[in-house]
Amino acid sequence: MSLSELHARTRALLCRESPPVPLPMTPRGELAPFEPPSSAHRFLPFLPAHLQRAVSLAARFMELANARPGEEGLAAVLDEAEQRIQRGDPEWVKYALRVFIAHHPEGRHLPVPPLHERAPHLVVPSLRPELPRRGNPGTPGAEIWLDYFREDTGLNEHLDTWHVQHPATGYPDPTRPEQRLLQDRRGELFWYVHQQLLARYDTERLAFGMPRVEPLQDYASPINEGYDARLPGFAPRPPGLSPRGVADYDIADHAMRRDRLFTAASSGLLWQGSTPLFIEDLEQLADTAESNMGSVDGEAWADPLGPYGSHHNLGHVLLACLTGPRDRSGLPGVMASPATAARDPLFFRWHRHVDDIIDTWQSTHLPPHELSDGPQVLVRKWLGDGVAPLHQSPDILLCFDQDIPGAASPDFDGQRWSEETFGGDYWTSPPPSFRSSTHTLRTRMAQHPVRLPDGREILKPRLEHDAFHYVLRVENLLPREQKVTVRIHVAADAFAEERRMWMEMDRFDHTLRPSEQAVIFRPASLSSVVRERGWPAHLLLPRGRREGMLFRFMVMITPADQELVAGHPFDRPLPPGQRIADLLALPNVATRNIWITHVS
Repeated sequence: MSLSELHARTRALLCRESPPVPLPMTPRGELAPFEPPSSAHRFLPFLPAHLQRAVSLAARFMELANARPGEEGLAAVLDEAEQRIQRGDPEWVKYALRVFIAHHPEGRHLPVPPLHERAPHLVVPSLRPELPRRGNPGTPGAEIWLDYFREDTGLNEHLDTWHVQHPATGYPDPTRPEQRLLQDRRGELFWYVHQQLLARYDTERLAFGMPRVEPLQDYASPINEGYDARLPGFAPRPPGLSPRGVADYDIADHAMRRDRLFTAASSGLLWQGSTPLFIEDLEQLADTAESNMGSVDGEAWADPLGPYGSHHNLGHVLLACLTGPRDRSGLPGVMASPATAARDPLFFRWHRHVDDIIDTWQSTHLPPHELSDGPQVLVRKWLGDGVAPLHQSPDILLCFDQDIPGAASPDFDGQRWSEETFGGDYWTSPPPSFRSSTHTLRTRMAQHPVRLPDGREILKPRLEHDAFHYVLRVENLLPREQKVTVRIHVAADAFAEERRMWMEMDRFDHTLRPSEQAVIFRPASLSSVVRERGWPAHLLLPRGRREGMLFRFMVMITPADQELVAGHPFDRPLPPGQRIADLLALPNVATRNIWITHVS
């Protein structure tokens, strides 16, 4: 069988429509998601027992591929998948096949269609009636203003893909499929992906004058905000419901594990039986809070009633089961699936709660970074005499693609253009003297088409931004070569002194020649956040406001050979009495105010 035929079979399998399979129910009408996993039941990726079963199927696929390498083995994998998919909820098999494709060398030859192709029914907009903008931004219903962000196809695909690449069970070892491997620093990535998502969501809320996300830490109080995704196979959540348990797992069981995790974060100690374990790094706490195979609970990590349980994952399940009291469909809410969970405002409230656990430990037990040992480089704060005004670095320049002569040409050399325009005789020229530089970036709402299986096409609102590039000027203060890492972050001016609100925009390595006054051209389209972390390119910039919204860009230069925690330097508190703005005392740090305008 040819590779093109294998591709066609893979696409057909992954794009197969899944029927709305309900969850098991007790005779009294309670949802019973903890029933023994079966292909006849709905697949819940956040349930450890379900995930273990699906990943075991991925291991079976790997065994088949190992037995007959090449296209013959891939055909055997697809034969097995097509047989299995007939036995119940296809999502079991589709998830297992995607894990195989992501983690097996032969599997990587097979395609995974984007979410809007393999599950178009999951990306259609809810089109809920919008609350008038003159309404109170803090009242229930105002969350509708952010539907465009939460329901964004790229955002939901990003989260869905993350859970395939990083299954909590670990992924099968391609050489020994019966073994499970957990990625290095997986807990750190789990924390950072969601921390950055919360920072971006809160920044979008600020654009509408809305308050920051409130953590869902009180399991007894009613949840005022309802949500109806209007998606087939998912039940709405009416407003006014309080979190509740399901069969065999009470809400008090969940609250007990919440309290144990907060106690661990505050004390710095996790307990393994009667043995206290000092929390040495974020990984231990994040793995346990999620939980995954690296949890301090060891082999009991998948037991809902284990010492620390599966707090994050079962939170998704409990909130997904929070349907109307008269609902007997057995269908869960969108929080049940990584491909739809972020559509619900509760996703962000839940993750703020989980992030608060980790932040409690970071704020209490991590010493401040020693930032004075940065590379000997200079990013200037000001070109004039006297006291430099804050956040006006002349060495952080932004240029729209459309304002750069010849940028549309296929042989355009951005680095050469930047050196000729901003370096040499122009090294001491300020940004306003350059016609191609700007102090304002632009976003807009576009209409993205979604084609449904019946051939209809729906237009979906999507936030986009005008293409732009960074031009950075950095001076090497040493008469020898330096290899450095350039880190670019941004925060809304209103949040600039809150370390959890700084958003990573890019990170890349660069080599500075001896004593060089370097001009660095960097297209925003090459962002490491997009290319390495999978963040949607069209959501790189926050929305901003029609009248303009003030943001602060920060450039920090660090040694290229330093292996730093994601989010450096905002993963730790600063020394007592020091502000984030005080980082400007360092020669390798500079900031510049930039406006982001949302245009009609």
